[in-house]
Amino acid sequence: MISLERSLPVNPSGTTSKVSRAEVWRGLVLKADNALPFVPQMTYCQVIDRASPLSFVREVEFKGDRMKERVTLEPERKVTFERLAGPVLGTIRNFIDEDAKGELSLRFAFDLEVTGLAAGSPAEKDYAATMEKAYLGAVDATLGAIRKLHDEWHATKATRREPPTWLIQYYADVDAQRMDAFLAHHAPDARVVFANHPPAVGHEAIRGAIGGLWGAIAGLSHRVVQVWECGATTLLEAAVTYTRKDGKAVIVPCVSIFETRDGKVTDLRIHLDLAPVFA
Repeated sequence: MISLERSLPVNPSGTTSKVSRAEVWRGLVLKADNALPFVPQMTYCQVIDRASPLSFVREVEFKGDRMKERVTLEPERKVTFERLAGPVLGTIRNFIDEDAKGELSLRFAFDLEVTGLAAGSPAEKDYAATMEKAYLGAVDATLGAIRKLHDEWHATKATRREPPTWLIQYYADVDAQRMDAFLAHHAPDARVVFANHPPAVGHEAIRGAIGGLWGAIAGLSHRVVQVWECGATTLLEAAVTYTRKDGKAVIVPCVSIFETRDGKVTDLRIHLDLAPVFA
C-alpha cells in the first residue's frame, strides 16, 4: 500500500487577488468532470455513468495507465476518487482546507496498491516516489488552472452587468422547480415561448408547458453569462445544465428575452436547442 498526503497553498505569499473557496470548488468540479485542461499528464477522461450530479464513474488515462474510478463530490469540501479497475487501485482524495487565519490550501491524499509490486519492496518505493512527483505536479497544475479562471473572470468582471435581484430570484425558483413560485413571477396573462414550441399564455398554460419539460428531466441549473437591460426589456445569456433521467448532465447555451410590467414578467421568449438533452 502506498500512502501519501501533501498540501499546497491556494493563494501563495504575495498573491494580490485571492481565489475563494467557491472558485476552488468550481475548479475541482470541472476537473472531476473533465480533467484534461487541469492535469497535463492525463491523456483521456470520460464520464461513463452518472448516477447523480454528485456521484459518477469515469474512465481516465494517467501516465499511460487506463483506469476506471468512481467520483464522489462533497460540495466545497472534498472530492473522492475510488479506483474500480486498472493497474493501480485504491482511493485518492482532494480536500479544500482552511486554517485559523482563513487561508485556503488544496490537500491531496492517496492510499493505492499497484498490481504486481510487493508491499515495501524497492520497486514499490520507486513507484511511490514517481507517483508523488506526478500527483504533486497535477495538484500544482490544477491550482494554476483555477487561478487562471479566477484571473480571467476578474479581468472581465468590470464589463459584466450583474443580474438584477428579481432575475436571481426568478431562476432560483426555476432551478429548484418550484412551480407555484415560478408562476408568481408572471402576470396572469403572461406569454411564454419556449424554443420552437407554441406560445403558452396564462398561468395554467405555462404550468403545462414548463411542467412538461421539468417532468422529462432530473434537474436543471442556470449559469448567467451576461445580462443586458433596456427599459422594460431584459436580455439574458446563460449556460443551462440539464440533468437527464439517466444522470447525464448536458450543458446548453440559451438566450432569454424578458418583458416586464409592474414587477411581473409579461412576455418571455427562450431561445435554445434541446436536441442534445434528449439525444
